[in-house]
Amino acid sequence: MTSYKELIGFIWRFMRLQKGLFLFVFTLDLFVWSLDALLWPYILNLVVSVFTRFDGDRLAAWDSLKWIILGGLGLTIYVETASRTMGFLMAKGVPKLLADMRMALFDHIQHHSPHYFNARFAGSLANKITDMTTQVELIIKELFWPILPAISTCILGAGFLWFVNPLFTWLLIAWIGIHLTICFLFARPADSLEHRHGEVRSTLLGKIVDSLTNNFAVNLFCRFKYEKKALFPFQREEKKTSIAAKWYVEKMRAYLSLFYFIFVIVIMFGTLIYSWLHSYITTGEVIQVFTTMWWIAMILWTVGASLPVLFQSIGVSKQALSVMKDPQDLGDKPHAQTLKVPKGEIRFENVSFHYGENKLFRDKEAHIQGGERVGLVGFTGAGKSTFVNLILRFFPLHRGSILIDGQNIADVTLESLRHQIALIPQDPILFHRTLRENICYGNVDATEEDMVRAARLAHCDEFIRKLPDGYEARVGERGTKLSGGEKQRIAIARAILVDAPILILDEATSSLDSVTEKYIQESLETLMGGRTTVVIAHRLSTLSRMDRLLVFDKGKIVEEGTHTSLLEKEGLYSKMWKMQIGGFLPETPT
Repeated sequence: MTSYKELIGFIWRFMRLQKGLFLFVFTLDLFVWSLDALLWPYILNLVVSVFTRFDGDRLAAWDSLKWIILGGLGLTIYVETASRTMGFLMAKGVPKLLADMRMALFDHIQHHSPHYFNARFAGSLANKITDMTTQVELIIKELFWPILPAISTCILGAGFLWFVNPLFTWLLIAWIGIHLTICFLFARPADSLEHRHGEVRSTLLGKIVDSLTNNFAVNLFCRFKYEKKALFPFQREEKKTSIAAKWYVEKMRAYLSLFYFIFVIVIMFGTLIYSWLHSYITTGEVIQVFTTMWWIAMILWTVGASLPVLFQSIGVSKQALSVMKDPQDLGDKPHAQTLKVPKGEIRFENVSFHYGENKLFRDKEAHIQGGERVGLVGFTGAGKSTFVNLILRFFPLHRGSILIDGQNIADVTLESLRHQIALIPQDPILFHRTLRENICYGNVDATEEDMVRAARLAHCDEFIRKLPDGYEARVGERGTKLSGGEKQRIAIARAILVDAPILILDEATSSLDSVTEKYIQESLETLMGGRTTVVIAHRLSTLSRMDRLLVFDKGKIVEEGTHTSLLEKEGLYSKMWKMQIGGFLPETPT
C-alpha cells in the first residue's frame, strides 16, 4: 500500500518545478483569509466603541470613524487583490502540475513489457492516471481552501483573543484540539476505506472497458444479459465499499456536530455572556469575540466537511500511485550501449525461460547467420512466438544471453534494439488514427514519397486512394473499419518503412486472399533481400524457400535444415508436411 510519505513526495516532485509560484500562493493563502476573518471583528469592535463613546455627540465621531472606514476599505482591497492574484497563479500552475504528473505516469506505464499489460486491464490503468490527476487537483484545492487558511486563522485568532481576555484563547485552543483529535482519529480508517474503494472501482471500470472493447463479440453472441450479470459482483463490491467509506465519514460529522453544540454554543458563548454581565469585557469586545468565534467555527466546520473529500482524494491518489511502484521489468541497464547491427547475426547462448511453472526453454542454443532467412516450424505452443519475442526483449531471460552481432541485447538500449528489428505480427493492432499516421508509425520522420512507396509495395495504396479521405481516413479503434487483410497490409507497409536489418514475420500473410498474398510475397521477397529474416508460418509451403528451417517441439529445436533435407529425414517436419490439410498445419499433432 502506498504511504502518505510516498504520495507527498510524488506531488512535491512536480510542485518543486514551480516552487516559486506555489510558495508565493502559499504565503498569500496563509494571511488573506485569516486577516479577513479576524480583522473585521476587530473593526466592528472599534466601530461599536466609537458609537458608544460618542452616543451624545454623534457628529464628533466622524474623525475617529473615517480612519476605521479607510482601514476597512484597505482590507477589502487587499483581500480582493490577493484573492484574484492567487486565482490567476493557480489557474496557471495547477494545469501544468497535472500535465507533468499525467505524462510521468503515462511514461512509466508505457515502459512495461507486454507481459505486464497482458495481466492488467488497459481501462483500469488509464483510470488510475485520470484518478491521480483529478484527485491531486482536489487535494490542492482542499489544502489551499479551507485547510491552510483554517490553520493560520486559528493560530492568529488565539493571539487576537489573548488581548481581549486570555480565557477565550484557552477555550479556543481546547476546542480546536478536541475538534482536530476527532478528525484525525477518523482519518486513517477513512483513508483505508477510500483506498479499498479506489481499488475496487478501478477493477470495475477495467471490466466495463474490457466488455465495451469487445462489443463485437457481445453482439455476435447476444451476450448482453451475460455481460451485465458478469459485471454485477464487481458493481456490488464497489457499492459496498463506497457505502462503507461514506458511512464512516458521516459518523465523524455526527461527532463533530455534537461537540460543536456542546462546546461552542453552550460553553464558549455562555462564558462570553457571563463575562459581559460582570463587566469583564466591553460591548465592542463581545462583538469582536462573538464574530471571531463565529468565523472560526464556520471555517472549522468547513474543514470538517472538507476532510472527508480530502481523505477520499488521498485514498484514491494513493491507490492510483500504486502503478508507479510496479517495477519496469525491461528497463535499460545503467550505461546501456546503442546496438549496432552491421550483419544481423543472432545467437542464443544457454537461454532458459519459462512462463510461471511452464519451463519452455532450458539452456537453448541457436545460431542465425547475418542475412540468413530462417523459418520456424512447430505446433501451437512449441515456442516459436516466444523465440522471436525474446529477440525483441519483450520478456526478460531467466538465464543465458541473446547476442546480436556479438552484443548482448540485455546490455543495449531498448530503443536501439527495437529500431534494428521490423516485426509484422499475425494480428496487427492499429491506432484509432489516420492511415498516414499508422503507416508512418514505423518511421515518424518518413517523407511522403517514402510512405507512398511502402504502401504500394504492401499493396494497400490502391484501396487507400479509393477511400473518401484517402490517407487521412481514420481506421477506427484497433482498426475496426478495415478488413483483416487490409490491416495486415498496413502492418506490412509500416514494417517496410522501418527499413531495419532484421525482419520478423509472424504469420504475416495469414489474413490475405490468395491473389493479394502472391503480390505481397513478391514484395516480401524484395524486403528480405540482404536482411536477416525470421519467419513463422503454419502454411509450410510458404517456408519452402527459406535458407534453413528450425523445427520446434515443446520448446526444443529438434530438427534443422532446408525444406528438402528435412523431408528426406522423415522426422517431425516430414510428418507435419504430410499432415497438412489445404496447405495449413493442424494446431496439435494427431
